[in-house]
Amino acid sequence: MVKNRIMKTIYKIVALSVFAALFSACTLDVQDNFEFTPEFLDEDPFSNITAWEFIQSQGTVAILDDQNRKRLNGEKLDFMAAAIKRVGYEDLYNQTTTSDRTYLFLNNNAFTGNNRDRDIIRLVTGNTQGGGSLVNPDTLMASITAPDQINILKAVLRYNIVSTFVAQVPTLTIFDRDFLFKTFLPTLELDEDGTPIALTNEFADIAFRRDTRWDININNPSSPLPESALGRDFDETVRVHNIVLNNGIGHIMNDLVRFQPYPLYANFPID
Repeated sequence: MVKNRIMKTIYKIVALSVFAALFSACTLDVQDNFEFTPEFLDEDPFSNITAWEFIQSQGTVAILDDQNRKRLNGEKLDFMAAAIKRVGYEDLYNQTTTSDRTYLFLNNNAFTGNNRDRDIIRLVTGNTQGGGSLVNPDTLMASITAPDQINILKAVLRYNIVSTFVAQVPTLTIFDRDFLFKTFLPTLELDEDGTPIALTNEFADIAFRRDTRWDININNPSSPLPESALGRDFDETVRVHNIVLNNGIGHIMNDLVRFQPYPLYANFPID
């Protein structure tokens, strides 16, 4: 009997506690609805560095062999960094005087292959560089010593710097239309036989066009450029768009474009 009374007392205490808790909960103020506001980070990850610093940051990470060589990632910029150092153009890519610049970054694929007109190492040296071979980019570029080869390499790099900030929007305001801009490469004066006789005071044009998917195409066949810029499928679609830098904007290219054939610059130093 005593045990039953104790159990009944415990049950009453538990019941009263539960009732009190429920009553207390019912008297709480209704909480305001929580409205989640997503945060959009509209930041450019490279806006605090220059084009030269960006290029240097885009090297291939790979194991070196005993000759300090490695297999390069075709999308990276090892060869371009080595080419810039070889001709002493670091200041062109590292300047901070203006941000009104567009840099067309030529990835490793643009340097390798057997196309004498579009694959840069073949174009400059006459030798084919395989895309999957072991190589030290600095060593390869150091082997370019002939003045005519240096002049051609300089011409390649200068044509891929544009003196205007060119983004998909708002610069290219209309799709499927060609917009012309000036590069840093002087044009060549040619005689009636097509032989170059002098550098001019005019800078070579380059054509940008965007399509309905916002992709940028460089030197499209429809653009009002000379035939030398448009033949043999010389146009190229940008690989990576709108790399905003503190001294301009960059786009990554997988192949080379041109205005006049680069070998014509062999006997004309460009400083």
